[in-house]
Amino acid sequence: MRIKTFLPDADSRIDVETIRILVREVRELAYDAEHAVESFVIKASSTKKPFQWMNRVKFSRKMKDIQKKMSIFFDLFSDYNIRPTSESSTSSNRESGKLKRFHSFTTPEPEIFVGFHEDVECLVRHLLNETHNSYPLLSICGMGGLGKTTLAQKIYNHSAIKTHFAGLAWVSISRKWQTDRVLQRILICLVPENRNSILNMDTDKLVEYMLQIQERKKCLIVLDDIWSSQAWDALKAAFPAGKSISKLMLTSRNAEVAEHVNLNGFIHQPECLDITRDVKRMEELGREMVEHCAGLPLAIVVLGGVLVTKPSLIEWEKVYRDSKSSLKAGKGPGEAYQREILSFLVWSYNDLPPQLKPCFLYLSKFGEDKWIKLETLYQLWIAEGMILSSDKGEGETMIQVAESYMGELVHRNMVQVRFNDVESSLTKFESCSLHDLMRDMSLIQAKAEDFFEVIHFQSGNEFHLKSTTESRSASTRVVIRLDEEYSSKEANYYFTKKRNEECYRSILLLGKFGARSLPQALGSHVANFRFLKVFSVEHYTNFSGAFSHINFGRAVGSLVYLRYLSVRDTNLLIFPSLQKLVLLQTLKLDTDKIYVLPWLSRDVLVKMDCLRHLYLPKFKVDVLGRKSKLRFNGLSKLETLENFDTSWCEVKDLRELINLRKLTVTVRGSCDILEEMMKNLDDVASSPSSCLRFLGVTIVDCDIELNNDLTILKQLVYAENLNLRDLKIYDLIPEVGLIFPLHVSTICITTLYLRESYLAEDPMPILEMLPVLSVLQMREDTYVGKEMVCSATGFPKLTVLILYKFTKLENWRVEEGSMPILSYLIIGRCNKLEELPEGLVFLKSLHIAQMPQDFNDRLKRQDGEQRPDFMQIWS
Repeated sequence: MRIKTFLPDADSRIDVETIRILVREVRELAYDAEHAVESFVIKASSTKKPFQWMNRVKFSRKMKDIQKKMSIFFDLFSDYNIRPTSESSTSSNRESGKLKRFHSFTTPEPEIFVGFHEDVECLVRHLLNETHNSYPLLSICGMGGLGKTTLAQKIYNHSAIKTHFAGLAWVSISRKWQTDRVLQRILICLVPENRNSILNMDTDKLVEYMLQIQERKKCLIVLDDIWSSQAWDALKAAFPAGKSISKLMLTSRNAEVAEHVNLNGFIHQPECLDITRDVKRMEELGREMVEHCAGLPLAIVVLGGVLVTKPSLIEWEKVYRDSKSSLKAGKGPGEAYQREILSFLVWSYNDLPPQLKPCFLYLSKFGEDKWIKLETLYQLWIAEGMILSSDKGEGETMIQVAESYMGELVHRNMVQVRFNDVESSLTKFESCSLHDLMRDMSLIQAKAEDFFEVIHFQSGNEFHLKSTTESRSASTRVVIRLDEEYSSKEANYYFTKKRNEECYRSILLLGKFGARSLPQALGSHVANFRFLKVFSVEHYTNFSGAFSHINFGRAVGSLVYLRYLSVRDTNLLIFPSLQKLVLLQTLKLDTDKIYVLPWLSRDVLVKMDCLRHLYLPKFKVDVLGRKSKLRFNGLSKLETLENFDTSWCEVKDLRELINLRKLTVTVRGSCDILEEMMKNLDDVASSPSSCLRFLGVTIVDCDIELNNDLTILKQLVYAENLNLRDLKIYDLIPEVGLIFPLHVSTICITTLYLRESYLAEDPMPILEMLPVLSVLQMREDTYVGKEMVCSATGFPKLTVLILYKFTKLENWRVEEGSMPILSYLIIGRCNKLEELPEGLVFLKSLHIAQMPQDFNDRLKRQDGEQRPDFMQIWS
């Protein structure tokens, strides 16, 4: 992956074609060296006496031969003046081989800002000061856009503040405010366990309770963006007039408001950043470079992404010279200008650190306008050897390093991303995509560098195989695309023809074709690709003829160098030869259908000690046809384990998975098994080095009773060290209040799924208090009552709500302020529901399924006429 770092400084004595040949030969030598080492590891793992089988003379001769070839290459580098970029680049992020990160992408942070760090420390000291001359009020004032709120957030999240104050409350006032609402929001932050009583208090009671809390508890209350003196006058009765152990911080655009609140308060007015001579020159250069972009947004944002990594004027001047040669001012958006834009994008690619170049080119493997799931992409990058362990920080996983690589590409505006819910996800980004022009550039570069080969089987498509006389294929990666009308005869010919399969290190078969068959010949010819590191066959559900399960299972078992294997959403089997893949890092078997050979060993996984990410079948698997269960002992490096099912997976092995970061479990048949699972997980999660950040639990047919079972469920929900994020219950529940009592501020569940709970009491007053709940699904008679009410300030983080088959529900009321960010709602088969509530003001998408016709007609008249794209109705 580091070969390309030698190219920029090659002098005129060597032409481009010679460089391409040299790069190819160096790459082949690197693979030879890697293969020699891996062969040793694989053979050593297959014998109890690893050094007896080894022909030391042969191994020594092989390594000496590799060293000899390396010496020849280094002599060539010297002759042609080829040097690593780290020796010649002036860019500060290339002074060493380690990637310089401009942001942290592995942990959520407050917003980064420039120039106010000293202000933060000064204001924190004022708030912590408890002497007689301390200020009860701290005000941050200044014009809009100065960064007042960002500064206040930095102070509010400061570790010393969190330690010093027992209660913290933040409320935004803005121009529209209501006294009761403001006081309620503050009190709910300070005493969340009393939320219900707070919502029922009148203004006088709220004021009285506010004063009591501030005298009894050391609090910091932030009133953000308070515009007028009238707003303070309406609130001031709730704050102590004299000395108090609690303190108040406010932000305002008007210093007179702060003076009106308290003349003795401390008023801080941040200054605008100084504009130095260098900054002025950088601004001039920036404006000229933007003019050269001729108004094209893509070119402008990419230019900004490059400049943001260049802190000095010297670097900006170099970017100015380089970009000017790629873009000529005054050109319009014709074909010639499109070529110039591509040339400019190639220049931005060349500016990337060497680690990021192969990662960026890898994105063009996927289809146009496709959003690529980043969890999968990171695992592929790692398996391909693109993520360098030298970039790994203390305590980081390789997935986190991969995330930092993506973060740098995002920082440079070369990749578009969608964000995950930070509260419940191990990574900040969910998926990524490339702009069309950016992808065009990536494909051009990938082709120029022989980065991968695409074989597209489709109706009427003719392709030409490389000559079998060629020593090796230029590319080591192949992407195979099969459309719905491809010719299986043509595809079979491709896989059966003798060619250079041994050179390939990666095969991705891309497509989602349902029942389409893969080429029959692939089943028995997979073994020809014996040096594969990556093999992915996903979303194919029809394997016929020679592509039998047994043939494929045996063939894949011979691919002993695999790091990544995915047969996701494919009706394949768990095969005994799997245990030979001792270098495997990622294994994806998650599918709705799974075939299991009757002679499959329960210990098939235990020797795969390099495994980091394991995705098991989604439904029950009969291991050995007996009561024995699949073992996981020996997999101590495992970070991800999905679809662990207690009916066929050994629960006691969970305590050995000390590096687990994500675990999803299905518990079937008894809450006693749930209790056993929790005990084993607690051994892992209670240790100071615990990595478990996401736990998902599905409970199926456990016959939950009133006493012990509900106690176990409550313990699961409240166990802070287990980080329960996703809970699904397919079972009768007597009452949700017995699982989620009133005090729920520490519960971190973001996704809740209930089905056939047959609740007689309205569950919303309890569920709406879950502080970070984002997705709520209630299906098939979760609630059997007639009325449902969502109160004000309830469901503060809910974005998705699904209500399906509430057969008795007649009236659903949503108070103003409830579900403030709900954007996606599905209602289906609630046949007695008269109408939708009026409080759903921020809803972006509404889906109605199998509802009465008169209900649909009313909706069309109300919302359909105003927002026709807002609603979808299925009969």
